[in-house]
Amino acid sequence: MRIEVDCERIKRNAEAIVRMCSAHGIEIAGVTKGCCGDPDVGRAMLAGGVSMLAESRLSNVRRLRHAGITAEIMLLRLPRLSEVDEVVSLTEVSLNSEVDTVRALSRAAVAKGVTHQVILMVEAGDRREGVLPADALDVTAEIVGLPGIELIGVGGNMSCIGGVKATKENTQLLVDVAERIERGLGIRFRVISGGHTGSLWLVAQSEIPGRVNQLRVGEGILLGTDNSTWYPLPSPHKDAFTVVAEVIELKTKPSLPEGPPAAGDALGRQQQWIDAGPRLRAILAMGEQDLRVEALQPKRPGVTMVGASTDHTVVDVTDADPPVALGDELEFNPLWAALATAMASQDVVKVVKGWDGGRPARREGVW
Repeated sequence: MRIEVDCERIKRNAEAIVRMCSAHGIEIAGVTKGCCGDPDVGRAMLAGGVSMLAESRLSNVRRLRHAGITAEIMLLRLPRLSEVDEVVSLTEVSLNSEVDTVRALSRAAVAKGVTHQVILMVEAGDRREGVLPADALDVTAEIVGLPGIELIGVGGNMSCIGGVKATKENTQLLVDVAERIERGLGIRFRVISGGHTGSLWLVAQSEIPGRVNQLRVGEGILLGTDNSTWYPLPSPHKDAFTVVAEVIELKTKPSLPEGPPAAGDALGRQQQWIDAGPRLRAILAMGEQDLRVEALQPKRPGVTMVGASTDHTVVDVTDADPPVALGDELEFNPLWAALATAMASQDVVKVVKGWDGGRPARREGVW
């Protein structure tokens, strides 16, 4: 199987998101983690006007740097104590919530003769990373003044663990915390990083609090969607990525499994089946070890998902238009979970078309 990437469409999506947000004084950090730091994707985002790139893994940052990308890069995932030397060498800014980690970054920055920028993450309700609002002032007091560290602002994150929707109220909480810190310490933050793709609907509705001046956007640029709200974003392309898999079996079979039920399927899931009579089913050379199959949407009309094991995906093609034949390739639109896992899979071929239109497609992986 393979995933095809159109970087020109990614660039146009970036332009649309940047244009919408810049009207509200908000800069965009283009998140490339969904593509494992693919350099052409990073270049497309930068060409579309993002102010910096943002990554979760240093291996992806190294990939961007080795490709010659010199733009500022933000580390999204909280730094490990064991990697602070690389953090200050490879990135300009990182998100943090532990004072001891910032102290370690300080020592590493001083040793390398650089200044590393830090954004303090504040817990706003989703229960992932961040200091509690009541502790933010005391934590900030311990960070301000550390040598080699510039505390540039606060940030927040929603909808990733607790599934809490980004709202005007919980985003305003970040602003309130920032201003309480500013009053308490006599400082002024230059960045309030108000969220990610899930916050774009607030921008579109002109409900984003006024001091928020940065968002970290991946899905809204790469896929043109926000799966936390499904608010219609201005991104013109929802098809910058296409997953392609070949049909390796095509047979009419009963739709209801026969025999006593096991404790679960190959991945331990309990499935519920409906007897729809005999159906024409295709098996694809693609499975859960390649990507999150449940996050795929068939592009051919009449094709529906049945299920997947580690190496096989079953689709119902009884009503497919045009009809499906053995050896056909079926195409799918990936949602975020499928995109992120497919791009990280070493067995999925990546075909990347450069954003400038004149570059040949680059292929990576087993072909």
